[in-house]
Amino acid sequence: MKKFWPYFSLLSGARGMFAAGIAAGIIYALASGFGMPLMIKTVFPIIFESEKTPAQVEMAAATAAVEKAKDDAAIAEGGIKGQFAEIRVGIKRKISPDSIRGYFVERWGEEAAPRAILIAACSVIPLVALVRGLAGFLNVYFITGAGLHVLLKIQQSVFVKLQKLPLGFFSGRKTGDLISRVINDTVMLQTMITSVSNDLLKQPFTLAAALGYLVYDSIENSETTFLIICLISIPVVVLPIRMIGKKLMYRAARMQHEGGDNSGILAETLNATKEIRAFNLEDLMAGRFLDGVVRWTKLHLKVIKYRFSTPPLIEIIAATAVAVALGYGATKGLSLERFIAVVVALYMCYDPAKKLGEVHNRLKQGEASLDRLEVILHAEEGVKDPENPVEISEVKGSLKFDNVSFFYDKTAALKDVSVEIPAGQIVALVGPSGAGKTTFASMVPRFFDPNDGSVTLDGVDLRDLRVKQLRNHITLVPQEAILLSGTVSENIRLGRLDASDEEVINAAKQASADDFVKAKEQGYDTQVGERGAELSGGQRQRISIARAFLKDAPVLILDEATGALDANSEAEIQEQLAGLAKGRTTLIIAHRFSSIRIADRVLVFDGGRIVGDGTFEELEASHPLFQSLLNKQRH
Repeated sequence: MKKFWPYFSLLSGARGMFAAGIAAGIIYALASGFGMPLMIKTVFPIIFESEKTPAQVEMAAATAAVEKAKDDAAIAEGGIKGQFAEIRVGIKRKISPDSIRGYFVERWGEEAAPRAILIAACSVIPLVALVRGLAGFLNVYFITGAGLHVLLKIQQSVFVKLQKLPLGFFSGRKTGDLISRVINDTVMLQTMITSVSNDLLKQPFTLAAALGYLVYDSIENSETTFLIICLISIPVVVLPIRMIGKKLMYRAARMQHEGGDNSGILAETLNATKEIRAFNLEDLMAGRFLDGVVRWTKLHLKVIKYRFSTPPLIEIIAATAVAVALGYGATKGLSLERFIAVVVALYMCYDPAKKLGEVHNRLKQGEASLDRLEVILHAEEGVKDPENPVEISEVKGSLKFDNVSFFYDKTAALKDVSVEIPAGQIVALVGPSGAGKTTFASMVPRFFDPNDGSVTLDGVDLRDLRVKQLRNHITLVPQEAILLSGTVSENIRLGRLDASDEEVINAAKQASADDFVKAKEQGYDTQVGERGAELSGGQRQRISIARAFLKDAPVLILDEATGALDANSEAEIQEQLAGLAKGRTTLIIAHRFSSIRIADRVLVFDGGRIVGDGTFEELEASHPLFQSLLNKQRH
C-alpha cells in the first residue's frame, strides 16, 4: 500500500465513516475468528449432552479428571507460569459445560434446567450470527460510503488537473484513453484506498483472532504439536501469492492500456460519423474496434486467470493441512466438538489468507491504474499563477512582444519576435501554414508561455497576472464554434455567467442571432444538442459571436472565425465581426484574405518570424510573400 499512501488524504471529509466501517470490520473479524470456534466448542457439547451413551459419559468424565489434574499441577508450579495457568484455568472452568449447567440448575432448578440450557445454548448461535451479520453490513455500508466520497475526490482532482495542463499535453493523446483514465482508472484507485485497505485491516484481525483461538485451545489442552501442524502451512500460501502477483500486474497494465485504445477508437468514430459514412469506412472502423476488443478480451482472461488462481491454490494447501490435523487428532483421541472447533478456526485462518491473496492481486492491478493516473496527476502544469500577482484596475489592451521565442519540443514555432500593438488596433496575422500565427496569438491568453522573451499587456508581463484575471479580459472566437449541451441562452451566457436575460438577448441582436433564435419553437430555451448539433454552422458561429459581445472584453482573438462557413454565411457574419472588433485590440488569424479587409494592420509570418508589417494596401504593393498568398486565393 506504500504507493497508494499519499492518496489517503482524499478520505478527508469521510474519515468518520471510514473509521466506523473499520471498527465494524474488526468486530466482524473477532466474532468470526474467535467467536465462532469458541461457540462451537462450548455450545455444541451442551446441546448434544443428552445424546451421549453411558460409555461416552464415563470417558468424558475420565478425560475431565485428567485435564483437571494437569491444570492443578500447572497452578502448583507457582511463579509467573503458575499465575498464568491459574488465570487460564479460571476462565476455562467458568465457561465449561459443567459450570454453565451448574449455573442453570441453581437458577431454574433440576427439572427446568435442561430445557432452559437448551434454549439458551441454541440462542447463542443466532446471537453470534447477528453480531457477525450486523457488523458485516455496517462494514460494507460505511466503507462503500467512504469509497464513493473518495471516488468523487479522485475524479474531481483528475478532471481539474486536466483543465490546467498545457495544450501540448493533449497532442498525440487519444481522447478516449483520457476518458478511460478519468472514469475507469479512478474507480480502481478508489477501490484500493477503501475496499482493499478495509480488507488489509479486517482480514488480518480475523486471522489473528482465529490464531488466538488455536493458541488458546492448544495451551488449554497442553498440546503444542497439534498447533504447529495447524500453523506450519499458513506461510506456505505466501509463495503462490507473490509469484502470481508479478504476472498479474504486467497483464493488468496491458489490459488497461488496450481498454484506453478501444475508448479512443470509439470516440473517433462518434466524432467523425459523417466522414466515416462518406468514405465507406464503417467496415474498417468496425474491424479496428473488433481487433482491439479481441486483444482486450484475451488480456482480461489472463488477468482473471492469475487473479482467481490464487484462492484454489490456498484452498488445496488448507485442505491438506486439515487432513493432516484430522489424522493427528484422531490418533490423540480428540473429541468431535473440539475437533470441529479447531477445523472452524483453521478455516478462519485460511479464508483471510485467501482473501489477502486476492487483495495482493488487486493491489498489483491497482498499481497499473495508478501509474496511468499519475501521468495526469504528476504532469507539469503549463501556466501557473504568480506568487505575488499584479492587479490591473482597468485594461486598455496594448500588447507588446519582446524577443519572444517558443519551441514545441525542439522545433521553433516563434523566433525572436518583437512587435507592439497599440490598444484598439485591429491586426491581421497571415502567412503559410506552420508559420507561427496561431502560436503568436496563443501567447496572449497564456495558452503557452514563451521560452525566451516576454509578452506584456498594458506594460505588465502576462506571467505577473492571475491567469483567470488575464483571460477575463480576452475573448476568443474560434474557427469551429464549440457549443456545450444546454440551451441557446445558456451557451450565450458562457460569455458572462451573471448576465441577465435582457443582456443575453441584446448580445444575440448584436450578433444577428436574435431572429433565428426566436423563430424556433422554444426560442432561447432551445436545446442546442451535443456540440451544437441541432444548429447550422452559421447559427453556431452567431451564438459564438453573441457570447463574445456579451463578454465585452478589451482584447479579441478571431481564429479563422469564418473559415468553416460558406461564402454567403461568411459575408453575413463579416459584418457582425467588424462590429465586434470595433474599439478592441483585435488579432485576426486568417487564411482567407477576405476576412482581413477590416484590419488596420497586417503582420506577415514565415518560419516563426514576422517578415512583413504594414497595411493591406502597402503589403499588396510591395511584399512578395503577401502577394504570393493573395494571388493564390484570387486564382
